[in-house]
Amino acid sequence: MSAPNNTSWHTTNGGALPFRPPTVDEALPYSPFSSVVPFSPDIIPFPSAEPPPPPSTLTPEQQEAARKSVGILDAEIRGPPKNARYLQHTLSELQTLLNPNDLSQFQFKTNTQLVTPPPDSPTKPITNGSGSSKTLGISLFASMLLKNIDVAYIDSERLAERVRSKQPKQPVPRPVPQPDVATPNRAAYNQNASVQYPQVSVSPSDTSSTQRTISNSTRPGPAVIIPKQAPVRREEYRRYDNLETDDGLSQKRKREDDQADDEALAMRSQQREIADQKTQELLSLINKISEAKEMGVESGMYMIISTDEAEYLVVEGETQKRLHTATMNVIRSGTFMKLPVEDVLRLQSLTDASIMAAAQLSIDLREGEIPDWLSSLEHASSGLRACRLALETMTKGPNEQRTCSEDLVRSIVNALKHVLDSCIIPIVVARREGEYSELFKLALQYKDFLTPILSLCGHVLGLLAKLIGKVNLTETALTPIEYLSTGIVFVQNGENEKESALGIQKFELFRHKAMDVLAQIFACHPDQRDFISNEILSNLEKLPEKRGSARQFRQIHGPPIMLVSALFMRIIQAAASRTVQEKRSATQVDEAESSADEDEEDSDYGKENRASAKFNSKKAQERLQGSLSKQLHDGSTAVATKITHFLVNRAVRVSKAGDSPFRNLLHLFIEDFCNVLGSPEWPAAVELLNLLCSRMIRILDHNNKEPTVNDKYMALSELGSMACGITDFRTRMKNYKRNLDISQSDVSNKLVRLAEDAFGNGINNVDLLAFDGPYRIVLESLQDYLKVASREDPNFQAVNGCHITHWAYTFSKEFTPNDSDPIPQAMVILGRRLNKMVENPEWLHDEFETQNVQISDVQSQLAAGLLTMQNQFCQLLNHLVQHFINHASRNPSPKLRSGATQSLSDLITKDPTTLDEQTFRALNTLAADASPMVRQNYLAMISKSLEQDPTLEQYCLPSILKLVADPATGPKKSAIKMLKDMYFGLISNDKKLEIAWHLLVPVQDDDKGVAELARQILEDIWLARPASGARQDESQLRLDRRNRVSLLVRTVQNSSDDPRRMEALRNIFAGALSSKSKNTTTNIAICRDFVADMMEDVIGTGLDEQARILVALSIFAEVSPRLFTPAQVQLLKPYVQNVKQGEIPRFRPTVVILRYVLPAISSLPATLLGDVRGLLLGCVSVVAKWVAQHPPYKPTLIDIAHCLWTVSPLVENGLESLVGLVCSSIAWTRHETESWSKDTPLDQKIQIRLNTYLLIMGVFGKVCHFDNHIDIFKKKMAVVVSGGVRQGRFNHPAVTRLASWSGNSVSVLLLDSVRPLTMQAWAMGIRERALSSLGEICQRSPKQFIRADVERAFKLVFLNQDNTVLKRVVLTQFRDFFSAAERRSETGAEIAVGEGAVHGSERLDTSMVASDNDGATIHLAQKFLGDIVELALGKEESIETRKQEEEITVIATDIIISVSRQGLVHPKECGPALIALATSTNPKISARAAEEHQSIHHKHETMFEKEYMAAVSLAYKYQCAAYQDPHGAIERTCKPKLQHLNEALKSGTRKVFKKFLTNLCKKIDFDLTSLDTTGTIPECLLFARFCLENIGFFDYAHNDEVQHLISTIQDIVFKQTGPSVALAIENDIIARQQQLQVENQQVDANMNGEGSLIPQAPQPPTASPVSETRLRQITVASMILQMMWETRTFLRRQWNLLAKVTAKDIQKTTVKNNLIPGKDLWDKLDHIMSSLSSPEAMTNQCFAFGHLIDVDSEARIGEDEASEQLARAAAGYETPDEGGDADAVQAPASGKGRKRKADSKSASTPKKTRVRPSGGAKKKRTSKTPEENEDWD
Repeated sequence: MSAPNNTSWHTTNGGALPFRPPTVDEALPYSPFSSVVPFSPDIIPFPSAEPPPPPSTLTPEQQEAARKSVGILDAEIRGPPKNARYLQHTLSELQTLLNPNDLSQFQFKTNTQLVTPPPDSPTKPITNGSGSSKTLGISLFASMLLKNIDVAYIDSERLAERVRSKQPKQPVPRPVPQPDVATPNRAAYNQNASVQYPQVSVSPSDTSSTQRTISNSTRPGPAVIIPKQAPVRREEYRRYDNLETDDGLSQKRKREDDQADDEALAMRSQQREIADQKTQELLSLINKISEAKEMGVESGMYMIISTDEAEYLVVEGETQKRLHTATMNVIRSGTFMKLPVEDVLRLQSLTDASIMAAAQLSIDLREGEIPDWLSSLEHASSGLRACRLALETMTKGPNEQRTCSEDLVRSIVNALKHVLDSCIIPIVVARREGEYSELFKLALQYKDFLTPILSLCGHVLGLLAKLIGKVNLTETALTPIEYLSTGIVFVQNGENEKESALGIQKFELFRHKAMDVLAQIFACHPDQRDFISNEILSNLEKLPEKRGSARQFRQIHGPPIMLVSALFMRIIQAAASRTVQEKRSATQVDEAESSADEDEEDSDYGKENRASAKFNSKKAQERLQGSLSKQLHDGSTAVATKITHFLVNRAVRVSKAGDSPFRNLLHLFIEDFCNVLGSPEWPAAVELLNLLCSRMIRILDHNNKEPTVNDKYMALSELGSMACGITDFRTRMKNYKRNLDISQSDVSNKLVRLAEDAFGNGINNVDLLAFDGPYRIVLESLQDYLKVASREDPNFQAVNGCHITHWAYTFSKEFTPNDSDPIPQAMVILGRRLNKMVENPEWLHDEFETQNVQISDVQSQLAAGLLTMQNQFCQLLNHLVQHFINHASRNPSPKLRSGATQSLSDLITKDPTTLDEQTFRALNTLAADASPMVRQNYLAMISKSLEQDPTLEQYCLPSILKLVADPATGPKKSAIKMLKDMYFGLISNDKKLEIAWHLLVPVQDDDKGVAELARQILEDIWLARPASGARQDESQLRLDRRNRVSLLVRTVQNSSDDPRRMEALRNIFAGALSSKSKNTTTNIAICRDFVADMMEDVIGTGLDEQARILVALSIFAEVSPRLFTPAQVQLLKPYVQNVKQGEIPRFRPTVVILRYVLPAISSLPATLLGDVRGLLLGCVSVVAKWVAQHPPYKPTLIDIAHCLWTVSPLVENGLESLVGLVCSSIAWTRHETESWSKDTPLDQKIQIRLNTYLLIMGVFGKVCHFDNHIDIFKKKMAVVVSGGVRQGRFNHPAVTRLASWSGNSVSVLLLDSVRPLTMQAWAMGIRERALSSLGEICQRSPKQFIRADVERAFKLVFLNQDNTVLKRVVLTQFRDFFSAAERRSETGAEIAVGEGAVHGSERLDTSMVASDNDGATIHLAQKFLGDIVELALGKEESIETRKQEEEITVIATDIIISVSRQGLVHPKECGPALIALATSTNPKISARAAEEHQSIHHKHETMFEKEYMAAVSLAYKYQCAAYQDPHGAIERTCKPKLQHLNEALKSGTRKVFKKFLTNLCKKIDFDLTSLDTTGTIPECLLFARFCLENIGFFDYAHNDEVQHLISTIQDIVFKQTGPSVALAIENDIIARQQQLQVENQQVDANMNGEGSLIPQAPQPPTASPVSETRLRQITVASMILQMMWETRTFLRRQWNLLAKVTAKDIQKTTVKNNLIPGKDLWDKLDHIMSSLSSPEAMTNQCFAFGHLIDVDSEARIGEDEASEQLARAAAGYETPDEGGDADAVQAPASGKGRKRKADSKSASTPKKTRVRPSGGAKKKRTSKTPEENEDWD
């Protein structure tokens, strides 16, 4: 090799060395090419043939600056000591840096030197990079430094001796690490710093030289031992297929970076001159200002401030600004800490006067003149700048206690407090409207002057926080700061910018400073933590409850939260990190052990045996156990527990509408903690939520009365908020994961993989706690995430320490030393590192360098979220869902069920995937809950879940189908809408059929909105039209249509036995095909296609299928007959031929189709009509016979009659055959009637024959109007009778006379034939059929109802009590007749409603003409309404089953409603019955009756009000008779039975409602002398409870209604009936009891020889001294009054009328307190009702009522009133009552009642007489001190 200038490599590089450099082969094993971990070239350079770089990398300018600095130090050494300004300071700093205890020690082995060049070889001195040939030497300062430090290298022999001397008993020394490799081209290698060279004597003559020559021949140096190269054995190496690197994370810091140190030194040298200049300027200014003080104001640097207390000479404003600027310049240069303490104290002294003056200025804007205030404000600003300057000197100055005077700190706090209290705070709390509105206006006017003051106050607070972190202040200095900061935190600012004089955000920034101060004190002074937390918690009630005004703390990341929420989390995080004092006093770990640990960490993990053995040592175990981290974690948990317990304890038993804000605040806190859950900035949020969640679960799981239902409702609500918070947090995590690109970096790849594990089966603890895992990612990104400039920021240190504590604490729990289960080596090393981080939170930052790749905010948030997801709180989501389900389905409280359902609904709104299959099945029980709100929330939850996963419908469809018929409108509508969505989804045809069938019920709903919604949905299902833009494939359309036809047929089949559903089907298609429909033409075309498809399906199918299709076709025939064609009608003819009984299902719908279609189609051939008529006529007798034996077949006979009456006129001579059929039936009926003898049992065949004839006469007599064809009837009757006589069948005169019948009404002839069979002599079956036919015939001719014999036949049915079947038959006929008459009146004589404008005169003429129908309806209503009402309300003993009873009640109710609608009787005759029926448990009956009563009330309110008391009595009797339930409400729901009556009354005038309440109270009232108390429970008592339960549970719209009711009850109890009952109790019970006690005491006194009696309070006797009848009467009276009083108390509580009610409050609408359950009143009334169980119970009840009259337990004596009473008693104005105790004048204890005033009773009530014991004995005194004339006992 050659070198520059033609010199050899050996000569250039090794000539001056004491050893030979190794060859390439020798150095190769130590080069990077043979190492596993590559080193950078600056550590071990690559072999190169180029000349080496210069030993110094400094530029010539840097070297010159360094020489200049050293020259200055040398000059100070040579000069006098007084001029040494920098020498001692620099020497001290370098001695600190070169402290041997802080330096690494390198241990070298001595070795024989390598072969050196021969002596005659040319040598050159060591050259520097510039090629200078000057000999090396050290300066005077370097020599002085070398003498004053003790840095030396230690060879192996010395080390062995030292180890042996220190540890004589240790057999094996610690392994010595391999020596570091020296490189030939690294002159300034770090090991040289620890090599001690021989001292070189310096002669005086050489002191001026700056360099020395050192002899190379005598210089020992570090030796690189290159052992003999051994052969390489491949088996000794380990293969690594994949090397893990920490891409993006910090790498281990390189300690040998001398170049950076040199550059830093050079930079300091360049800035030193500037710093010196700034320092000189500051010192000069200080001197100048200090000297000017003697001249005072004349100097121009001072001014005088006059306060109320003194005058102060202070530094003038501009001078002060100059001083502040000069000070800040020195601080920024970094040399302020080096200033002498005396100079700092001089600077502080210049601020004292300004600070003291600021604390005494008058700066209240409300006082004085504006110019004076502005001047004072300027002086205050100067004082605050002085405070700021003083604090700057304390925080940035020397670490001397003298510079941080606590007196000065207190003065600063006083000045700041004075400015805030006098100026800032009053302006902040002022509002635009109110007491301080003028101050608010002035503040707005001078806002520009106030804003700088607020900013200066914020600077002062911020510096106070820094000072607290630097100096350990005493409690006397801290306490004022704590009070001041706490007050600032809880000052109420305006709710918006308009209401805030200084601006919301500006003051919030200032409030943040106060929070920083409190958090810093909390972090640095553990002894102050209890005080601070107590102060914060005690001021929470000052916080605003509104969310908008409460949440003003704006985060860098995330939504705004409350400032106090942030403060809570900050103090918890501060408690989890080491305090400043602990960091200062923490001792460093043993260097040898630390070095060994580092060596072991860097070594191969394969040496597990040696590492495990070391770990199992006692010290390693103690460190791994994490005692310090556990202590910190426990401390933070204690603080969090204190906060959560306080919040929850104050929130229980408080309603959100109450006075206390703590429940609202608790909700706001929980929302805030949930909003920041998982944030790297707030690790304490999850800890607080975990504790709050645990507490709420404990409240919820309590089974006793504590906590209350309200507390549990609050717990459910808050748990719901937490569950929603967890869901939101998981959603944020998914978004973070989605936003990360795994190709972005290895950090993203790792986080995404961990996130997938977290959302799956969970993260492995090893991955979670790994050194390069999420914890480290959070720590290294924290400074950037928080956007803090320095790691000295208190908030950053607290958050950083909290994360480290959680990391170490979690590690100590998961990896506890265990002999049986050794811990992996990686975890062993991690444990040691965590211990170092806990002891020094900056260890990670100090030991590892941050790489160029910056961790993004999303990566940091995802890493922190992964840690939070593993917390116990985030694992509780499924547990919370199960809690909600359990309480929603099983909790007996409706309030809690509703709350749990609401929580579930909110949770599913956040994330519909929350519900799974198991949860769905558990939720189905909510569909049957009694609360409509619970059912509504259930449907909302199901709906949202089905949107995400439609397959879940299989678990909830049955429950949804049941809710279609829900009594509440809300759940019903929701269920209908959900079924529509499910129908058009991917479900099977069977489920579609089920949905369509259930939707038919709400089509007939009374609510028009519900009915229209269901009708529209079914119309969309069956008559859906293809989309206009879609391609209409004919085959596809046909297939779709046939599917709908199939579904429709099956729906009709399932509904055929339900008349209501069949009616709904008719209404649906009738509405769709009517002219009012929007798509009439399209609907007609679709229905015509339906008919065609069904007609095709009829042919060739089985009997059952044909029947189903024909029933569906009959609906279309009835709705729109023109949908059929003549050809289709021809196809129906075979189905009416030779009908058999088994073919009735097919026969009947065919007859219905023919009935409606034949008259509508004019082009039918006559032969078809004739054939159909003949076939049907032949079926009449057969079908009638079947009906006689099977009544359900009767509709078929009716359809035949309609069809024959329709078709017969269309056929020639068609009526004659039909009339002949009826005439034959009349003749045979007459024959059988006259032939039968009462003594002869009626044959079964004859009964069937008679029933057949009766059916024909009744059905055809109702359907056919034969009177219009009287001539044909007479001729045919003569033919039939004559033919029968000729054949010998008729021989009775009554029959033969029919041949010559000449009447003018066929109906009369039919009646005369049927009526005799209604008599009691005939069998019940015949009477039933005869009555039915009688009613049907009368419906055709209504005037026949007025006939006396007909009326007598019907009346006889109601008179007899053993013929329930006959009553049902008569009621059915009446209902049919009244319904038909009502329809006729509604149509207006065949003119539809709404067309009166067109046919006005016609409608008027026809509707005003009286008809037979009008007379008949009025006659029936007047004659039979009483019997009908009695049947509707009474319970018949003959009714065998509940079904029969309800059937009769429903029919009777329909008749009453119809009579009422037509106005056939006076409203008072129907009204009470309707009110009573409205209390029925049958929803159909109650709804119809309530609707009609509502109509009557609106029409006849004033006239009907007098009947309401009779209606209440009737309702009570109805409940007792029909349901055997005398209660006035339903126990399970506390719903009043008279609720419909209450709603009707509320819809009218308030005057009528109040009068009703008054009359009802009077109805409960009684006369004691005539009170009937017979019976086990007297009727008057049961009726009173019935009324009071209704009154108590009514809904009231206005406060005056409730107050009127309360006043009425109070008058009855205290002014009317109550006093008389109380007097009876006193005279008949108490007086006799006292007399009996006196007599007993006299007997005892005589026996004992004592002459004094001791009066005692009345006690309940063991045997009553009054008669049992009298006692029972008084007890019943007191029970009624006591129940009235309890109802009055309950009303006051429930309607929030406990406080004094003003006239203004009376007019307001009511506000119901839902937290007062109705069960309270129910239980109290039940308790009172049990007072008749025994004489003792009756006496106790009487005493309780007497106490109620005497003592007002609701009154409270206030302090003023009590003081007044005591003062009056002391003055002699009050004396005890006669016979009373001497202590009676004393005020009762708190919570007890007091005597009622005398005017509470009526003036006519006689005054109570008190019984005095005879004998004139003295009263026994309670005092133990005798009076003057008394002796001791």
